[in-house]
Amino acid sequence: MILYKTIALQYGRYLTTGQPGDEHDPVGHKVPTEETRTQRQGILHDLTAARIYLLDHRAANYLDSLRMDVQGRPWEDPQETHIRDYVLEVDFPQGLVWVEYDSRNLWENRIARGLTTMSKEELSIWHQRGFLFDNRSPDTMTVRLFSAMTDHSFLDSPLTLVLNKSQGGRPDFDDASWQPQMNVISAHLQLGTGNQVDEVRDFLEEHKGHLGYEMVIGFMLFAALAAREDDLLTQEMPSLSASQTKTARKFGKSWMTETLRSHVTIRIGPAGERHLTEREARHQFEEAQASGRATPTKHWVSEHERRYANGKVVRVRAHKRGRLPDQELQVRVVGPRLES
Repeated sequence: MILYKTIALQYGRYLTTGQPGDEHDPVGHKVPTEETRTQRQGILHDLTAARIYLLDHRAANYLDSLRMDVQGRPWEDPQETHIRDYVLEVDFPQGLVWVEYDSRNLWENRIARGLTTMSKEELSIWHQRGFLFDNRSPDTMTVRLFSAMTDHSFLDSPLTLVLNKSQGGRPDFDDASWQPQMNVISAHLQLGTGNQVDEVRDFLEEHKGHLGYEMVIGFMLFAALAAREDDLLTQEMPSLSASQTKTARKFGKSWMTETLRSHVTIRIGPAGERHLTEREARHQFEEAQASGRATPTKHWVSEHERRYANGKVVRVRAHKRGRLPDQELQVRVVGPRLES
């Protein structure tokens, strides 16, 4: 599935017919108000004007590993100022941008890199994620997160992150606020099964955490595209096939042809593949070192005696032990120790 296509189809049909479809759409079913209609018109209009970027799973994993290079890994007590200073220098290609990737694949890659643990049941809830960045205003940047639930349904964005801009026109992460989408929150309150207020409060806090952490991938994407030539490969593609476009026009579904024009597919390039290969080799090496199973680097062992508990004594001749270091694995080079 492509999440932004699902959103465009669901919102377009709702605005045309005034009725939600059969798929999961709590806002359309529970809160069919003018606020909902206006909100969906605005999002559909923004998607029409936005530059759409779809990341394949290797590209998303590569960008996430770049983020780790800047931010540090969770157990390294990372400083948020490092990643904030980095993303402040990133320029977006235009005022409205949509960035989408497969969240489940990304979390599987994080688990493989040893960054976290998660059960199969926990992983099963993750699907596509899309971020809508609005950088048109000279005073603020806004970010909204949409999360797919299945191939045909998604969660509306309940909160918008508002980042005020500094005098230089860059978003200030220390001057941020959250703008609630009350019709979405109202729908979740009506769906609650226990203490609805606590359930919705937990849901909103979780949403804030995901949006604040994951949106950095969008910044890393545009930093990588601007700084490197073959880390990432881009390809402009039509969002609808010729037959889909013909069918949409035949039945007057203008929201399909106007919104779903084209998108940019992002795939990993040669330099990005080399980076991920090196990171995977280093992770395996560090895991083996930590567990004590790593084969020692090749070295000479001098002649010595080996004494056993039963009194037996064996003289071991001088020999080489271990193996040559992997020439592809990067090593840290340090300078000479200063004389005290």
